[in-house]
Amino acid sequence: MHKLFLIIKREFITKVRSKSYLILIFLSPLLMIGMAAAIFYFVGKEQKATDKKIRLITLTQPSLVDAIKQQHPTMLIEDGLNISYQAAKELVADETYNGVVYTNTNLSVLEVYGDAKLPKASLKKIIDNYWRVHFLKNQQIPSEIINTITDDTPVQIIAVNNTEKEITKWVKGVVAVGLGYVMMMFVIIYGNAVMRSIIEEKNSKVIEIMVCSVKPYQLMLGKIIGNAFAGLLQFFIWGLLLFTGLCLLQYFSPSIGENSDKIVLIFKTLWTLNYVQIISVFIVFFFSGYLLYSSFYASIGAAVSSETDTQQFVHPILLPLMFAVYIGIATIIEGNPHSDTAQLFTLIPFTSPVILPMRIPYGVPVWEILLSLALLLVSFVITVFTASKIYRIGILTDGNKPSFKQLIQWVFKKI
Repeated sequence: MHKLFLIIKREFITKVRSKSYLILIFLSPLLMIGMAAAIFYFVGKEQKATDKKIRLITLTQPSLVDAIKQQHPTMLIEDGLNISYQAAKELVADETYNGVVYTNTNLSVLEVYGDAKLPKASLKKIIDNYWRVHFLKNQQIPSEIINTITDDTPVQIIAVNNTEKEITKWVKGVVAVGLGYVMMMFVIIYGNAVMRSIIEEKNSKVIEIMVCSVKPYQLMLGKIIGNAFAGLLQFFIWGLLLFTGLCLLQYFSPSIGENSDKIVLIFKTLWTLNYVQIISVFIVFFFSGYLLYSSFYASIGAAVSSETDTQQFVHPILLPLMFAVYIGIATIIEGNPHSDTAQLFTLIPFTSPVILPMRIPYGVPVWEILLSLALLLVSFVITVFTASKIYRIGILTDGNKPSFKQLIQWVFKKI
């Protein structure tokens, strides 16, 4: 046991003293914040510019053109073209314009032709109202009655105020997605760190000396657990930085303005989340899930001689993690966090390290957390036992990379 602690200590100190670790801790959050801000900025910019990009040909009466311009002031409307309706449709087909509005002289033909970007429903409503006014005037209906009929009716639409519920759902969704991606990222980063460390020591022949004094499974566990503690330290530092950033953001956020009430609700929801449960579950499932996946990474590192040989073995490890994140978004964020699908993948050991932390902001029964953790730990024990069989042979094996068939043979080979 003393040797295991020495290996854990060595791996932890080596990891936290490296420059890449310090860069990962302090530079990565800034890069992620910058990327998120850039995405929000450009998405908002594109949404504002959508209407401006729509180009419309109008082959109709000037009064109808004025009505369309009044409803869509940013739309680029071409009303001076002396072309036929068929020629205008060909321009739309060539993607020069997005659509065309055509009416004949007596308004017996009224058509809106365009692509998916054209707001056809809005244009139809404008043309319908224009046609009604024209028809009523032809019937010599007094202007006062026409105005009464065509003006907005006294019917009022009062929407249910779900602002607080929507903001609560949005905040929990952001927290859930963040936990899922951070979990996946940490497992991949530190799992790869274990694999690279084993490959380097294997190529330098240092590992041949180390296995003379420690058992292979102790060496493997020491590397895995040492990197796990480095990951937890990084998570703790990121948590402090995030907490400090949120406090500063709340302090400097505007107390008055159009969105001030929404900002207050966002922070109110953030501070009402059960962070004790969120953090404890994240740490426990990160540690357990990391141990599960890192045992695979360690066995791959022991089985190959270079990083280029790891690709065919690493992909099957990445797939469950990526699948868990996207199934979590689909079932938890967009659907029901307590659905049968969400519960099913909470109990599957290869997806539970990602799915369960994503469900925690919505509340998960204690029995479900304990059952998921128990299944995960049992799977970890089985996985470590299997991986150690590969590890003990692979670390002393040189030459061509093994096939999946050889790895299975190593598992059952007795030494």
